[in-house]
Amino acid sequence: MRFAYRASYLLFLTSGHLTAWLAADFRALTRASRRWGALVVPLQVPVLLAWFPARAVSVASYALCAMLAPRLS
Repeated sequence: MRFAYRASYLLFLTSGHLTAWLAADFRALTRASRRWGALVVPLQVPVLLAWFPARAVSVASYALCAMLAPRLS
């Protein structure tokens, strides 16, 4: 049980870090679009498409951590 909790917690931290990194990149591209206009949109789309699965993994691993936490006490 502890191993499953630790593995899901590590997955949550890793995917959360990746999600935050991708969100920061998306915001940086949004700021760049003020100067470059619509030329930045083709760069934003892959970042957004990578963010969706990373966010889903982050939310799912958090839910697993929350489910396993009461069983460890």
